[in-house]
Amino acid sequence: MIYACVNTKGGVGKTTTAVHLAVLLANDGPTLLIDGDPQASAASWAAWRRESDYQNHPSPTTTCLGGKAILSEGKQLASGFKHVVVDAGGRDSVGLRSALLLAQRAVIPVGASNLDAAAMTDLLEVVDMAKDYNPELDVRVLLTRVDPRTKDAQEMLSFLAEAKLTVLPTKVCERVAFRRAIGEGATVQELGKDPAATAEMAAFFKEVSA
Repeated sequence: MIYACVNTKGGVGKTTTAVHLAVLLANDGPTLLIDGDPQASAASWAAWRRESDYQNHPSPTTTCLGGKAILSEGKQLASGFKHVVVDAGGRDSVGLRSALLLAQRAVIPVGASNLDAAAMTDLLEVVDMAKDYNPELDVRVLLTRVDPRTKDAQEMLSFLAEAKLTVLPTKVCERVAFRRAIGEGATVQELGKDPAATAEMAAFFKEVSA
C-alpha cells in the first residue's frame, strides 16, 4: 500500500503522522518513507533516529524526492517495499500533486481552526483533480492537534461531513509527547511516556490501514 500524508497548510502534524505511520508499517514489513517536503523534516527525523537508541528498532528506509520525481522515481522504488509513505510538502506544489498520483490512500491531517477549514477547501480542489488521473485514490481525514477543551473539533467535523469526506474516528490531540518523540528520532510508542498519545496513534494506525 502506498500512503501519502498531504495538506496545503503547514503546522497540522503532517510529518509527525507520516513518520509514525511509517514506523508502525515497518513492523509489518519493508517500508519506504519518501520525504517530499523541501523542509526535509522527515529526513531530519530519520537522521536523528540513526543516531538514537532506536536505531535498531524496525525503521523505514528514508529517501528525499521532489517534484515529479515523487511519482516517476517513487513508482520504481515502491516495487521493492511492502509499504510506502510519502510526506508531501505543506503547500500546493508539483510534489504534492505527484504524491496524490502515486498514492493509493491519501491521509489528510487537519487541525480544527477556521484557517484549517479554509485551507481544506483549496486542498479538496487539488484532490479532486488528482482523482481524475488516479480514480482509485482513497482519501481519509485525520483530525490532529486537537484541543479537547474546545468545541473546534465538532465544528470541523460538521464541515468535513458537508464535504462528504471520510473522517477517521480517532482524534489526535496536541501533546508534548509528539514533539519530544520526533526530536529524538522516535515514536510516542517507543518513548512510552504518554499512554494517551500511544493509544491515539495505535487507533489511528488500525483505522487507516484497514
